[in-house]
Amino acid sequence: MSLINDVISQQNMYLAWDAVQDNKGSPGIDQVSISRWARAWEANIARLSEQIETKTYVPNKPKRFYINKPNGKLREISILTVTDRVAQRAFLNVVEPFFENIFLGCSHAYRKGRSTSTAIQQLIANRDQGYTHVLDADIQACFENIDHAILIERFSRKINDPDILYLLNLWLKAGRKYKKQAIGLPQGGVISPLLCNIYLHLLDARMLCNRTKYVRYADDFVTMSQSDEGVRATVVEVERCLSDLNLKFNQEKTSITCFDDGFVFLGVHFLRDQLIYTYKNVNVEIKGKKLRNLYRYPPIFY
Repeated sequence: MSLINDVISQQNMYLAWDAVQDNKGSPGIDQVSISRWARAWEANIARLSEQIETKTYVPNKPKRFYINKPNGKLREISILTVTDRVAQRAFLNVVEPFFENIFLGCSHAYRKGRSTSTAIQQLIANRDQGYTHVLDADIQACFENIDHAILIERFSRKINDPDILYLLNLWLKAGRKYKKQAIGLPQGGVISPLLCNIYLHLLDARMLCNRTKYVRYADDFVTMSQSDEGVRATVVEVERCLSDLNLKFNQEKTSITCFDDGFVFLGVHFLRDQLIYTYKNVNVEIKGKKLRNLYRYPPIFY
């Protein structure tokens, strides 16, 4: 039996609608707000379920806009229609557990029970084991350059359901910024974070196979070694893996450094045995090599 039946089950669709409603958000390109969709939510869900089942569902193009980044550059954000958000949430509810079972402990973004705080805790634990030399890396326009063919191949290794893959392909095509290029995930899509983690799971696996201390949060990651030579040796393997994924380093945000010199990861400044971050406009400074010191302070937000 196809997993699509689980996606469009009434219980799952209702749960998806509840999640979309709780998350609020602006209307998509069709200008239909959540409050307007809610006026006939049961009928909307019934119609959407039937369209998915009969393959007559056609997702809308994302509504795109730009926000300013801290570095002065612009980040493109996409807003899906409420209908597409409900459909993607129902899809996510079903497929995410399959991949959560294979994701590794070094991956912290977009996962239940994981956060920037857990990523920082893992990094500090590595530091206190003597892994003080660091490749502080960022991927160049990661979401924009995710290759659809590679993504589908990696997705289908775990779920090779034709109906599920058909639906996934619909969203990938609808989310394309350039029709002739089968690349890119809309930042703001409900399923985009999961798809990003699926795509970068290859990088996670290769780093750990090399016995490298490694922490990743979305497209920001660090590799850690006990020597400068050791961390430099990981650069070649990372570049090779990124090349296999048709990705590359963001050179402006990638550097080889160490805790003695200091660096910033996930908005936290690390220098020797201390870290500094801002919480609700207040600077928090934590000193000492004992991990338990971290728990005395407010959580770290990115």
